[in-house]
Parts: sequence; C-alpha cells; structure tokens
Amino acid sequence: MTVAVGEGLQPERTALAWRRTILAIAAGTAIAGRYLGAGSTWLGMVLPLGALVGGGILLALTTRRLHAFSDALDAPAQAGRHVPMPTAVVLAVLAGACLAIGVGAAVFIVAT
Repeated sequence: MTVAVGEGLQPERTALAWRRTILAIAAGTAIAGRYLGAGSTWLGMVLPLGALVGGGILLALTTRRLHAFSDALDAPAQAGRHVPMPTAVVLAVLAGACLAIGVGAAVFIVAT
C-alpha cells in the first residue's frame, strides 16, 4: 500500500492554526482585561486570569479533540467509524468568550 505524501497532515495544520488563534485571543483578552481593570486591583487580576483560564480550557478541549481525530484517522477503516466533530461545549465556550470580549469592548467604549 502506498501512502501519499502529507496524508493526514491537513487536520494537524488546522489544529495548529486553531491553537495559534486560541493563544492569540487569550493573550489579547488578558491584555485588554488588564487595561480595563487598571483602576481596580481586583478587576486587574480577575479579568486577565479569567481570559487565560478560558484560553487554557479551549486549548485543552482542542488538543483532546485533535488526539481523538488522529486516533480515528489511524484506525483501520471500519463500518460506522466515528470521526469526532467539534462538540457543543467547544462551540459554546468559544461563543461565550466572543460575547465577553464584545461586552467588555462595548463597556469600555461607553465608559470612556
């Protein structure tokens, strides 16, 4: 059996792109949270920490999904093989993070 060069690399490239996106959003949100909470010590610590924890959760869920997807690709072809797709949890966390960023930006714009 011959294997095409680069076969199976597309999911890995996609996963790496998602990791970069998650890390960039988490870092940007942490910086924005620190800036928004500059007047309060409590908010200045909680907002960036929440952004980093949320980014870590998304990164862990994405990594777990990548491993499940790789295992499904490496398994011999079987009838009814299940290829993992993004779960509702990942999509809900991402939507919640986007909503929090949008609300935070709106509050900042209105407050200044």
